[in-house]
Amino acid sequence: MARLFTDDDRAALVDLLTERYGHHLKGERFAVDGRVEPGLVEMTLVLERADGTFRYDMTFYASLVANALSEEEGRNLVVDFMGWYLDLYFRRKREVLLPLDFQEYPFGEHRVFARGDVTNPRLDALADEIIEKGVALSPDDPRLKDL
Repeated sequence: MARLFTDDDRAALVDLLTERYGHHLKGERFAVDGRVEPGLVEMTLVLERADGTFRYDMTFYASLVANALSEEEGRNLVVDFMGWYLDLYFRRKREVLLPLDFQEYPFGEHRVFARGDVTNPRLDALADEIIEKGVALSPDDPRLKDL
């Protein structure tokens, strides 16, 4: 498995995303990664709130064979699709979410697959603690504030 982006490319892409969508962010930051497999490029994008109350994991991939693309063209395709999706996501006030399972999207003359998952990591950690200890929290527990 090869990396889709160099460290410099990842940093530049995060900077570009922050510049382009920064006015929509609510104490959030982007993280980007990706990999190249034989015949496939995959990109992951995370939009995460610093306080741990919001995390949107997105994955985009394209078949190099089915789309008749080089690795570089495949990388550009998933990056372009990600930008198209984020434009839509923020324009529609975050109401357009990717499905939990991969779905195929026609994109120009190509096909891209995408999925996403929105979580509240702080709430998930608290739920895990409740299950592990087997004891309910008090309604005035300060950890419940701002979840």
